[in-house]
Amino acid sequence: MIRGDISRNTLLALISKACTFPHLAETHAQLIRNGYQHDLATVTKLTQKLFDVGATRHARALFFSVPKPDIFLFNVLIKGFSFSPDASSISFYTHLLKNTTLSPDNFTYAFAISASPDDNLGMCLHAHAVVDGFDSNLFVASALVDLYCKFSRVAYARKVFDKMPDRDTVLWNTMITGLVRNCCYDDSVQVFKDMVAQGVRLDSTTVATVLPAVAEMQEVKVGMGIQCLALKLGFHFDDYVLTGLISVFSKCEDVDTARLLFGMIRKPDLVSYNALISGFSCNGETECAVKYFRELLVSGQRVSSSTMVGLIPVSSPFGHLHLACCIQGFCV
Repeated sequence: MIRGDISRNTLLALISKACTFPHLAETHAQLIRNGYQHDLATVTKLTQKLFDVGATRHARALFFSVPKPDIFLFNVLIKGFSFSPDASSISFYTHLLKNTTLSPDNFTYAFAISASPDDNLGMCLHAHAVVDGFDSNLFVASALVDLYCKFSRVAYARKVFDKMPDRDTVLWNTMITGLVRNCCYDDSVQVFKDMVAQGVRLDSTTVATVLPAVAEMQEVKVGMGIQCLALKLGFHFDDYVLTGLISVFSKCEDVDTARLLFGMIRKPDLVSYNALISGFSCNGETECAVKYFRELLVSGQRVSSSTMVGLIPVSSPFGHLHLACCIQGFCV
């Protein structure tokens, strides 16, 4: 095969640096001109980058231009289409099984499971993973726990989690997140305690994930214990951890501490504002809630429905008729 003047390493570097579709289209033209249109490493990198810039149609076309794609290219397609509403990821998984002699690997199953549009299909993929010997793979297990929790199959998720011989931080975090998502607050806190007791490495995500459960349970002592742990581990000043602590102290009627924690956030986002506004409203401090709502508007951030619900006075909504009318008008 006759090649031009550009090497494969140069093309890979150009693909990595490209940040727009026109740049990638130019690089693709150079790829063809220099005879690398069937080079799997280069095509796989280009396909991945096309997904990064949202050019999914071109990524699909590029895939079908390759005579013999390998499992890595298939995985890029399955992952890339995992957020597509038309179940394209599952179509590529099916195409892999029916039209090639390739065998799915742990990444294939994890990406396909994450893209599953319903729990029944997820169970089928789970069965396939078991047959192929990937049921004990951490990457696959995390995807399964997330899938089952997403469709409120908490018992199934817990069974996958409990059967894992080894668990990493990601799997523990996924289990805690799933339990919180399904309002299993006691269980989520218990899993967190088990994680600490077993000496598993915690990260800021672990702490931020369990705090909403503590807030809903209104367990201020547990919240303070987690706060101390976060300080010890160096996570206390993480914005997501601070936001979780704001919710805990707000719902435990300690708005002064919540306000102090809010002041520690370098650049408060909508979630942190919502936590503080809701906290003030729940504790009858309507004027403070309105003050921070105005501050949120001045910051230029777009409010959400959660913001408006949190702004409504809880203790005496009918005693703030003017505010209620203003909220209604703002929502309209």
